[in-house]
Amino acid sequence: MLNKTSVIALCASMVTTGLHAQDFGDAEYIGEVTLGQSRRGVQTDVAASTTVIDQAEIEARQATTLGQLVDSIPNVSLINGILPQGSGITIRGLGAQAGTYGTDGKVNIVVDGVQSGAEEIYRNGSFLSLEPELFKELNVTRGPADGFRYSGGAVGGTVEATTKDARDFLEGDDTFSFRQKLGYESNGNGTLTTSILSFAPDEKFDVIAFYGKRTSEDRVDGAGNTLTGTEFDQTGAMLKANYRLNDEHKLTFGYIYNEIPERDVFYSAYDPSFSTEKVDRDTQDTTGYLEYNYNPVDNDAINLTARLQYKKEVIDILSLTGAGSIYDADHQSTTTSLRITNEALFNTGNIAHTLLTGIEVGERERTSYADGTTTNDISAPGGTDEYVAVYLTDEIELSDRFTLTPQLRYESQTLTSLNNGSGFSRGAVVPAIADGTSYSSQAFTGALSARYELTDSVAVFGTVAYNENLPILDDLRSAFITQSEKAESLELGVSYDGFDVFTGGDTLQAKLTGYKTNIWDVTTYFGVTDVELYGAELELSYANPNFYVDFNMARARGEQNGGTAYFSRATGDTAQLTLGKRFMDDQLDVSIEAKHAWANNRTTSTTGALAPSEDYTVFTLASSYTADSGALEGVQFNASVENLFDTEYRAYGNTRNGAGRTFKFSVSKTF
Repeated sequence: MLNKTSVIALCASMVTTGLHAQDFGDAEYIGEVTLGQSRRGVQTDVAASTTVIDQAEIEARQATTLGQLVDSIPNVSLINGILPQGSGITIRGLGAQAGTYGTDGKVNIVVDGVQSGAEEIYRNGSFLSLEPELFKELNVTRGPADGFRYSGGAVGGTVEATTKDARDFLEGDDTFSFRQKLGYESNGNGTLTTSILSFAPDEKFDVIAFYGKRTSEDRVDGAGNTLTGTEFDQTGAMLKANYRLNDEHKLTFGYIYNEIPERDVFYSAYDPSFSTEKVDRDTQDTTGYLEYNYNPVDNDAINLTARLQYKKEVIDILSLTGAGSIYDADHQSTTTSLRITNEALFNTGNIAHTLLTGIEVGERERTSYADGTTTNDISAPGGTDEYVAVYLTDEIELSDRFTLTPQLRYESQTLTSLNNGSGFSRGAVVPAIADGTSYSSQAFTGALSARYELTDSVAVFGTVAYNENLPILDDLRSAFITQSEKAESLELGVSYDGFDVFTGGDTLQAKLTGYKTNIWDVTTYFGVTDVELYGAELELSYANPNFYVDFNMARARGEQNGGTAYFSRATGDTAQLTLGKRFMDDQLDVSIEAKHAWANNRTTSTTGALAPSEDYTVFTLASSYTADSGALEGVQFNASVENLFDTEYRAYGNTRNGAGRTFKFSVSKTF
């Protein structure tokens, strides 16, 4: 294993001391070059294994759930993604626990800079119940390289979602716009409507209001079998405003709300066959923040942001038969925090620095009360999590070809029990935990990334990282309450950027990343003491004046308990190819996409989500048309056929089959 002390010490030395490098001289500026005329470019300019899904791709994919947007990224797997509440994301086998929990704390889910909670809600999904139409960009990082701003435990990766802004819908001197979108999908008779109001009376102020509603009945798989429990009714809303006091001071306010009411549904959002118990379930997600930014034009050392954040995540479950226990528990997690960051640009000799420093102080309160009770369900202990975190990242440009990025994070927390009475579980008495019982822990974590351009086209990169996943409130009734999970990761890769590669005016981007992660002192997987993960990811984008190609491929392996068994949650091997062409001066974009998953029997399970899966290939045909003149000017049409050949399949890690052939159509217009 890598040495924890060496990793942290090396990061600290890179941040706190000046470095000397060869002076390569001043490079001639040749102007700004925009890459990526394909659907999705490759992020070849960063050392992290990062994929960006922009607004155009979000529109083209017509995703029913937020999770479906990221399912096309190598080594990112979606758990039961056709249902917003029942879906979860795993990155390199870490994140949602297939068929059981919506999270294991090893993947950050961040919306407009606000992190979602990490509580384990048994068989009731994750907090991915967010309307995908809210977002204009998703940034997904595989591995720990970019997650230390939010936690020291996200060894799996980080998903950052950015919501739309008012000025995204305003052109020229426009001060007001209204955008309406209507959509339909055949499988489940799904409907979608979204309305967006944007207002910017001057350069100082802008505000956007969003309202969306999405519904669906039960879907069917490729064999025509009803996928029971996949109906849903989702509402999303957002209000966001920016106000510039002057060129240096800016205020931002954001409020995002999503809800999914369910009536007379099976308890398990993953697998209705788990239990015949029927419940009413309401899922709500509220994100709010107030931000102040001070960025003086004459001082590069100051770009200060202070942020007051609020996050409330609710899953209210009511048993329809009075069964009690897990079938009648109202889970609420409320987090309030203050984050202060500063980005400083400065030089030490010939070396340029971009130094980000931050501190966050917050408290999370967790309750799980059944109606009429004042003690938490024994399966979901309650209390408070008070924490303080300090972090820094320094992007050091040693030359115009060589960049080092050390990261450090220190976090301290205190978990305090509240209203955790005694009860019965599996025929045994579970003792109460006295109010005020507390446990404190802390961790130093860090990473060092490097990127070096061998030529103008070829670069090599790598990251070494150490993570700790501190105990959570769910551990209050466990012996793991004093134990943190530790992990070490190593990534190495090579990237390529080429112009005029095969013909004049074409571009080729490619990125290959290999990784290895060791996790020990494991607390989140039953019967597992240590995990070893390793694999590779390839992303390629080719844009020709006549057509474009996007391709990605992932291979993953996992072992546990000293290599004596498979780590069944490791992601299955997949490849995805998109071929597309634009017509009519780019007004019309037509593409066909094929996703292949190889059979996976690297598992110790024989039933359920982690049972062996067969290989399959599914095709999607998609088109997008936006008129630039005439009576339909500005009207955007999107049409697609998912699972074109109505294939029956089950993606590894899912309890349900995938949806069968689905026709999707949407039309939108900004007035």
